[in-house]
Amino acid sequence: MHRWLAPMLYRVHYNEPESAPPTDIQPFTFSSPAQGDAYDFSVTLQRTARAAGKRARVVLDDEMPEAETVLQRACEEVRPITRRFAITEAGAAEQAANTRLADLSGSMAGVYRWTVRAEVNVPDEVRQLNRDAYRKQHDIKSKAAAALLDIESTDRVRQKWQEFFATVEGSAGVMQAIQLTADPKKLPQVITDLIERREKGAQELLGTVDKIMESYRTVDMLDLVVRNDTVLRQTLKLLGLPVPPLEDETVLVNGM
Repeated sequence: MHRWLAPMLYRVHYNEPESAPPTDIQPFTFSSPAQGDAYDFSVTLQRTARAAGKRARVVLDDEMPEAETVLQRACEEVRPITRRFAITEAGAAEQAANTRLADLSGSMAGVYRWTVRAEVNVPDEVRQLNRDAYRKQHDIKSKAAAALLDIESTDRVRQKWQEFFATVEGSAGVMQAIQLTADPKKLPQVITDLIERREKGAQELLGTVDKIMESYRTVDMLDLVVRNDTVLRQTLKLLGLPVPPLEDETVLVNGM
């Protein structure tokens, strides 16, 4: 306790002013020109001081000149780097500036070992221009995406309808299936209709067979055979195929 109070009591006794408190190592922001000098980047430098492997957050009054020298050196290095980049290329300018500052970290040493990191930003005016451009690009991309989605969706619907119609054309019971899709409660009626249709078709088929058999009973069988053979031979000739020789009709007649 005595050692802590002694210096203060000494200053009070001899009316000496109190020493200034340590100064925080604050960020420093300055304007650095972009390519063409039409706009300036806003550059913020973050300084870090280390001694014996530990980070110092404040510097004493007599150490401020060293901190200011580091700051001035960093500004001098960053300024020509930002001039190489357009105002819309803040990210690239920041990366290049930090690469250069990292290379200098070994040479910026005194009481402390200093490292400096740069944050490069665009002014509000350019930021608004970027927002407007981004909004326009976003609208264009959104409209294009919506149009493509509409085309793709329409094409999928078209394919499904084509598949549906292909199924309809090849299915005998498609109408009943559609009815049941719309109202499954119609199943008993649909089954009844199918049975009635099948019975009706069978009766019509039997009637057709009866008519064919009746016609065979009344026709001259010899005439029927001769006519069929003549039609077959004419067809073979039209197709350019060899026609077998005509057998002796007397055998057929005698056999009858």
